[in-house]
Amino acid sequence: MNILGLNQIQGMFAWVHDSSAALVKNGTLVATAEEERFNRLRHHKGFPYKASEYCLKEGGITKKDVDIIAIGFDPYEWLRPFPHNFHPKRIAQNIINIGVFRFVRNILRTEYPKARIVYVPHHLAHAASVFYCSGFDEANILTVDGSGETETFSFFVGKEGRIEKVWDIKLERTLVGNTKASSIGFVYTGVTRLLKLGDNAEGKTMGLASYGTPKYDFSAILNIKSHTKYAIDRDALSTLYGHLARTDRDAKITQEQKDLAASLQNALEESMLNVAREAFECTGIRKFCLAGGVTLNCNANSRIANADFCDELFVQPAASDGGVALGAALEAASRVEPGPVGEKMETAYWGPGYSDSEIEQVLKDAKVRYEKHHNIEEVTARLVAGGNIVGWFQGRMEIGPRALCNRSILADPSVHGIQDRVNQVKHRELWRPFAPVVTEEDGAKYFEHYRVSPFMLLTFYVKGEFQKRLSGITHVDGSSRIQTVNAKQNPRMYKVLKEFEKLKGMPVLMNTSFNDVGEPIVCTPKDALKCFYGTGFDALVMGTFLVKK
Repeated sequence: MNILGLNQIQGMFAWVHDSSAALVKNGTLVATAEEERFNRLRHHKGFPYKASEYCLKEGGITKKDVDIIAIGFDPYEWLRPFPHNFHPKRIAQNIINIGVFRFVRNILRTEYPKARIVYVPHHLAHAASVFYCSGFDEANILTVDGSGETETFSFFVGKEGRIEKVWDIKLERTLVGNTKASSIGFVYTGVTRLLKLGDNAEGKTMGLASYGTPKYDFSAILNIKSHTKYAIDRDALSTLYGHLARTDRDAKITQEQKDLAASLQNALEESMLNVAREAFECTGIRKFCLAGGVTLNCNANSRIANADFCDELFVQPAASDGGVALGAALEAASRVEPGPVGEKMETAYWGPGYSDSEIEQVLKDAKVRYEKHHNIEEVTARLVAGGNIVGWFQGRMEIGPRALCNRSILADPSVHGIQDRVNQVKHRELWRPFAPVVTEEDGAKYFEHYRVSPFMLLTFYVKGEFQKRLSGITHVDGSSRIQTVNAKQNPRMYKVLKEFEKLKGMPVLMNTSFNDVGEPIVCTPKDALKCFYGTGFDALVMGTFLVKK
């Protein structure tokens, strides 16, 4: 059974972004990628034409071979809960959505003649994207984002290969409400915009929070005690703290604004901890799966992971809307496949890959000088140990917003001033932190309360004796958002780390995404060359080839 998952339809009136596609064959994931990586439009909204073409190509099938198209949004979902929202604008938007879906459905039936089209509600797709990839036999599943069709938070239970919804928190509390004020994600976005940190820049707010103290009262803005006792009010933010707004993007960030970010972060962490505790008290299950854009917040994830009621926690790398296509396909597969679907996700490498011969042809066409090395891992380690900033392009592209060592920029975290230098190379704010990659077996030596973290979605604290030596990846509060690597997951990067250890005494590197400001992570060798020559880093390694400026 070939199932193509999609998460975006052109013309929708819905809070959907990060257009993507995924292919699941006979219950197993084959490929998934976000459209932005192909069309180079960050957080692209619209039909994932190129991503779906890639998935079919990777799976060795054509449109005629697709049995099911699973869309991670249900245009009829708003009719199911009661009471309905009767605001004229909401009704108009929902009716237009239905019309758009019916129009696109007819087109899809022409292009995919065998395919049956199914709609998977947005939060259920989020839940499926993480549970079916967790390897857990049972789990509490929490999905938290800006907006599903009708909710901002949902609690599901995954058990015996099936997912059942238990409760949720709705976006609107009145019959005629027109705003999505009761949105956890939109509250976080509201502070991000108040501070003029940019669109889709919630990660900046999380980083900025470490510079502040949680001194502002968010009890009327974001304060969840349980799914029935809570205050979520985006509108109250501007009423209470609008006077703290940053005047423009170039203005200096004040301590009060840093404290506002810290207060928001604290409110989110406490709220997330409370809904997780409530889920545990409902089921007694000590395993958790998290999904939705809000669960890219590593600090909040770590609060749950370290709670006394949590034994294991799993967040897949494309936890935001970029993973909805994956979840829609897996949920559809769970309904038709005779056996279990999905498998434990050990790596994030589900995007396009390029052979050495393909890379070399690009280098020849670009008429750039290059060298081929059979010991490219050792060469790379020497370059980084020598203070160079190195672009690293290998294997299949990772999914999700975090670079996970196949499309990365690498540097030595012990070099004085390296954080400022890399931020300048990438044209980023100088206060923003960087993450490390470390060999799995060595993480406990450098980080407190260490656990395996392959997808860079948990926060740890750098041990005191290493904070100065690892200053390039140690945030102002001593924290670090680590990625762990073992020889099976990524043998080439693992070898680079071991070669670097021989030179500098530690298997830890700075790892940041291979992109320039405002751009998606690079996908192709051509993208990598363009980024390399448009930024200030020193060397580029693609496959076994080295390019220097």
